[in-house]
Amino acid sequence: MNRVYRVVWSASLGRYQVASEVAGGHGGKSRSVERRRARKAATLAAVAVASLNAGTAFAVLPRVAIIGGTTSLIFGAANTTSSTDWSYDGANLSITGATYASITRMIGTILNTGTLAGAYALSISAAGNVSHFENNGLVFSTASAGVYNGGTLTSMFNSGSITATSDAGVANASHLYALTNTGTISGNAGVASFMSSVANPQLGTLTNSGTITGSDIGVKNRGATIGTIDNLNTGLILGTGTLGTGIDNGSTVVSGTTYHGTIGTINNAGTISGGNYGIYNEDSIGTINNLAGGLITGAAAAISNPSATATLDQINNAGTIAGNITYSGTQALSIAGASGAAMGTLTGFGGTSPGTLSSSLADLHFNGGNLLLNDDLNLAGVRTAFNDASLLQVNKAIQVSGNYAQAAGATLQIGVAGNAVTTGDMTTDSGYGRLVVSGNTTLAAGSRIALQSLGYSFAAGQRYVVIDTAGTAIYNEGSLVYRVNGSSTLGATGAKVANGSRQDLVVTVISNTNAGSGNGGGDSGTTPSADPRTNAMIASAPNAQSSLRGLLGFTGVSDAQLLNLYNAALGSLSDGSTNSANRVGKQLAPAQNTRAAGAATFDSLGVVSAHVDSLRVAQAGGTGVATGDSPANWGVWGQAFGGHASQSARDDVDGYSANYGGLVVGADRAFGDRWRAGAAFQFSRTVINNDGSTSGNSTGVNGYGLIGYAAYTGEPWYVNLSGSAVLQRYDTTRRVSMQGFNGVANGNFNGQQYVVSAEFGWPLALGRAIVTPLAGVTYGYLNQNGYTETGGNGSALTVGRVGASSVRSALGAKLALPFETAAGMWVPELSLRWVHEYNRTRQTTGASFAGDSAGQTGFTTVGATPVSNLAEVGVGVTLMRANNLSASIRYDLQAGSGFVSHTGIVRVQQRF
Repeated sequence: MNRVYRVVWSASLGRYQVASEVAGGHGGKSRSVERRRARKAATLAAVAVASLNAGTAFAVLPRVAIIGGTTSLIFGAANTTSSTDWSYDGANLSITGATYASITRMIGTILNTGTLAGAYALSISAAGNVSHFENNGLVFSTASAGVYNGGTLTSMFNSGSITATSDAGVANASHLYALTNTGTISGNAGVASFMSSVANPQLGTLTNSGTITGSDIGVKNRGATIGTIDNLNTGLILGTGTLGTGIDNGSTVVSGTTYHGTIGTINNAGTISGGNYGIYNEDSIGTINNLAGGLITGAAAAISNPSATATLDQINNAGTIAGNITYSGTQALSIAGASGAAMGTLTGFGGTSPGTLSSSLADLHFNGGNLLLNDDLNLAGVRTAFNDASLLQVNKAIQVSGNYAQAAGATLQIGVAGNAVTTGDMTTDSGYGRLVVSGNTTLAAGSRIALQSLGYSFAAGQRYVVIDTAGTAIYNEGSLVYRVNGSSTLGATGAKVANGSRQDLVVTVISNTNAGSGNGGGDSGTTPSADPRTNAMIASAPNAQSSLRGLLGFTGVSDAQLLNLYNAALGSLSDGSTNSANRVGKQLAPAQNTRAAGAATFDSLGVVSAHVDSLRVAQAGGTGVATGDSPANWGVWGQAFGGHASQSARDDVDGYSANYGGLVVGADRAFGDRWRAGAAFQFSRTVINNDGSTSGNSTGVNGYGLIGYAAYTGEPWYVNLSGSAVLQRYDTTRRVSMQGFNGVANGNFNGQQYVVSAEFGWPLALGRAIVTPLAGVTYGYLNQNGYTETGGNGSALTVGRVGASSVRSALGAKLALPFETAAGMWVPELSLRWVHEYNRTRQTTGASFAGDSAGQTGFTTVGATPVSNLAEVGVGVTLMRANNLSASIRYDLQAGSGFVSHTGIVRVQQRF
């Protein structure tokens, strides 16, 4: 007997069911064949029942899909002949060529290794039910979504490409329980889940190790529920436009009803990014887990929760959140960091400049793990950042607009960079970290303060302002636990120090031989075990000792730049190197080049003397020199000069090289037969460059002077007299560089120089030659006004007035050998002198650091001892023509102990 199976409606069950009835036999089929047919019919009928129970009742087996817009697929009816682009076995659909499909009822697996392309490349209607869709090929839509699910899609796997040009790559309006992507999904949204007409639409788990991009949004949720987003380490979720968002969760309105979007958990080990926002939440996100290696970033904000009604329960960050975090929710925001030795990072967009973590309506809680905080905290001035249980490391000055409270189990860790440069600008400060709190600060007894070297050398005596509070400061400084991480010989203490109207927590590094065995501190002393000024004795150069001792006398904290320099200097001295100490100490001292600055003035007087001598030779008929000129009352002349001087290191003072040049323009006249007098204007420019430890330091000097001179010609002796008053304008550059510090200090100030000189000569005629024994004396006084340098990052100095005098004698002779030519009278000349300096007093300079308002850093340095004896050689030639026009060129060399000077002179004179 055969059984016939029918699909009938059961009123009692309220659904379709399979029923059988006895049918007459029609031949001699075996029972086994009959059983197989019965089982197959029962299976198909049962599947049909499931399909029918989901939609309209059919008396026959339903159509489950339409392929290519024309071909219907019937459940249980295999179709392998209609197209070479696809095949259907009665339950599963395989795409190998190019087509598109609409799923209307239940189907098993859809496998695409070809191309699905159309208005809806693949669509699943409200009655559609797909067990699994796998795309290893291409899905492409120009008018709508690449894959649209309005029914039920149990699981989906994409290793190929799904693309839509005007809609979402994957659009889910109903139930998509699992979506796994290892390929590429793109559209105006990569993946979108939204409320349409189906109650409680949901996307269960989205797992991405490929790329999901949207020109607007990477993953979009509107009024639906997404259970979990797992973005694996190779995964990218990206909103590519300038206003793009990586993940966007919000609400939608359907038929006047607002439906809210919910995302349970976001796990990110890859990258979630947007041109505008990384994650944007207007409704509800449970937990964001940014795992090790994960990056969440956006130009406007990495994470934005802009609505007061929106909720974000917890952020766990073991990776990097690069960009602002803006939170406007009314329930507290909690953030935790990485575990073990790892560190989660909160920083600005791009990862270099600080960002801003804002919470205007609720408090902020750091509730565990390790976090590198490179974000300023904007708490609307009234909210509180609670460090409940985190290790919170700050490497820069972090502004807290509000309050800060730290519990006993929490740690504030101060990072100190090895290449620190302090500028006073929190956006570029790379010195050491600190919290700058606009409101109140409370530190619970037993909470921890740690110093962490980032390549910096810690040393006893260094001080760090770790918290600066404008409001009420309850530091419990005597009950905190202090450490210097990684050191077994250094500990730390803390003190509350007034800084104007603010209160600072200042941590001082101390020697502690037991530091490695315990917590590294906890006592409340405020002074290191030894006077830090004793470290200055590591230097051997007296000036280096003096400047270091001055700096290390600083006990304040009000000037962050000076404090950073103080700490860096102690760190540089910690290795005990005398050479290093000398180098640092010399750089800290003011310039010691007063005598070099006056070289141009002395040379200008030499120019005047040479000019007067040339007039005397021209008119010295009594000496046997006939020039053919008649005496002239007036002379107007101009003389350019230039030179180079160098001094090697002397008395532990670095040497220098100086280049100078100038112009002297004058006029004079004869008064009778014996006297001639005149005046000249001098301009000079001198540039002095230091050598040795202070290489890179320079001084520029502009000199503007008036010179008066007179000459008396006797029988046969003569006397030359001259005097000069010069206004000098200085500009200095002083560089300070050491581990943990770089600074350039600039000075601008005035000075005055006064010089008087007398020279006696006795010309003797020896045939055609003239030999003149010489004796002279010169007195000079140079004054430099006091000044305060600018810049320097804390190394700028306030320098007192400096005065230096000089008394020189000169003994020697010169030889002139005039001869006539058709061009005029030529007078070659050679001179030799011994110059002796009587005043060998070393220049003394008093200075202090400009950032020290209390005057604790004063120190004194001295210049090198002046060279006492110089040999001076001069050679030159003068051409005198019959029209009272003369020109000359001259070279002078001075040499002494470590000192060499070269000067060149060119002169033109017209007498009338």
